[in-house]
Amino acid sequence: MSETQQMQETLDVSDILLDPSVQRSLNHVLERLPKIAQLVDALTADERTLESLTAIVEHLPQLAKLVYLVSRVSQAVEDVITDGDSLEGFGKLAKQMVEPAVGPAKKVLDAYKVAKERAEHDTTTYSVFSLLKLLKEPVVQKNLRIVSAMLEELGKDESHGHH
Repeated sequence: MSETQQMQETLDVSDILLDPSVQRSLNHVLERLPKIAQLVDALTADERTLESLTAIVEHLPQLAKLVYLVSRVSQAVEDVITDGDSLEGFGKLAKQMVEPAVGPAKKVLDAYKVAKERAEHDTTTYSVFSLLKLLKEPVVQKNLRIVSAMLEELGKDESHGHH
């Protein structure tokens, strides 16, 4: 390197060091140098810590993408939670999904309550012959077929589950 090049570099460094913002930055770093030294010591204390730090630094681009995605999902969830229209939409959707089951379930519950009330006041004594007569009723036959088919289906599920 020639003497003129060295002189030019020295002037460039001197000019840089005379800049007030550079001086403030250097003072800031120098004031924090003991803490920075402690941090460097802690990060390089053992091989495992240093390897872990290196792995984190190597994966920073992927970690940045992941943090960005989590941030976007978090923002979307927050927007939905704080947006009354979205909550109302989710409520309507849930209601539409549950409503078809509510009607039949309510009908069964109402029928059970009526039947229980009627049975509590009924003093009929059933004999084998009265049961045989009941078995011939179309409603009883239909419900027996349903119960039988249900038991067959449940039996299939059980037998497939044990193989």
